[in-house]
Amino acid sequence: MRLPDDQLQRLALHSAFGLHLIAKWMAGRDDVDPEIRDRLSVHITALDGVLSANGHDWIREEIEGTEAALQGH
Repeated sequence: MRLPDDQLQRLALHSAFGLHLIAKWMAGRDDVDPEIRDRLSVHITALDGVLSANGHDWIREEIEGTEAALQGH
């Protein structure tokens, strides 16, 4: 399947936000495997960098809060 660039960008953005919501939910639970929390934290950090570099820094504070929660801070 080949998507036009604008649709591909929208798909990537919505996927990133969806992953963030799942990570945020998991960060608030105490029954999540620590390895999964660590791995999610790495991915959320990467998403934060990419989103910010592409003009979506308006969600940075929320994503950083999720990163900290995943790391237990």
